[in-house]
Amino acid sequence: MHRLLAASLGLAAVIGTAEAQEFTFRLHSFSSPTSLDHTMHLDRWAERVEAASDGRIRIEIFPAMQLGGAAGDLVQQLEDGVVDMIWTVAGFTPGRFPGMEGIELPFMNTGLSATMSPAAMEFALEHLQDEFDGIKIISIHTTDRAILHTVDKPVRTKEDLEGMRIRVAGRFIGEAVRALGGVPVGIPLPGVYEALARGQVDGMYINWAITLPYRFYEVTNYQTDTALFQGTLLTLMSQDAYDRLPDDLKAVIDAESGIAYAKRLGEIWDGQTEAARQATIDAGNEVFELTPEERARWIEAVRPAYDAWIAEMNRLGRDGEALFEAVLEITAKYGRN
Repeated sequence: MHRLLAASLGLAAVIGTAEAQEFTFRLHSFSSPTSLDHTMHLDRWAERVEAASDGRIRIEIFPAMQLGGAAGDLVQQLEDGVVDMIWTVAGFTPGRFPGMEGIELPFMNTGLSATMSPAAMEFALEHLQDEFDGIKIISIHTTDRAILHTVDKPVRTKEDLEGMRIRVAGRFIGEAVRALGGVPVGIPLPGVYEALARGQVDGMYINWAITLPYRFYEVTNYQTDTALFQGTLLTLMSQDAYDRLPDDLKAVIDAESGIAYAKRLGEIWDGQTEAARQATIDAGNEVFELTPEERARWIEAVRPAYDAWIAEMNRLGRDGEALFEAVLEITAKYGRN
């Protein structure tokens, strides 16, 4: 009897230990610890997960590439097991998420992150699972609308853009700028302010919300406030790390993941747009839109960017036309016009 009792108590101790097992995950980000990405997303996400798991999941957050490497290394760090989670931009690792870049094609945007974010998430979940093999998607959300900011010359027509050097963050937006007559230039985000100030580029395509913390309104004078695209932002977890969790803790992660969470993040991003726009106007900048007729001309002109993406998908053994139709269908469903 005593031996049976001791065995039972021992088994209970083992079960109790297993139930109380704690998991620590490392999250690596390129963004500043004071940025919206951390203060309104990553830090708060970690806090909610830790609270919902009763402290059994702990997230160690390393912003600003504190663990080393460049932003383009984040996906490799995740896949190599150096870190368990990352926050990155699809275009930072050229060729790694080529299908995802379809969401960033010109004029595929809805204009609002609250609608474009669920569109991006749905497209990834339904059509791009192969690109995320070995990865648990926490969220894919988008920026608010990305527009053209220029230094010395307002751009109201396609002809105005001819020969202008424009900073872009992705290759297919680069294709669009080239098709419109501009010269695309790739510059990492931290170097953009100086490049504009020194005249190394004539303008940039970037979303409104990010202009406020980076004070880009100080080095630009004109804003063509017609959305060309919305960038995609990826919060990813190693599938191996996720699979180590027991079912109850997987449920904690799942509750803070997916389309509904992506939409919540989109609403946060949209909440920053008007303040950034107003700060730009207050700085004396001129903000205007393309006329509907001119916008139609631009949409026609950027077709080579669509062709380039479709060709890339076909080269990878996918059905590029079908995927392009899926992008059109999903973005229209969420409000593309």
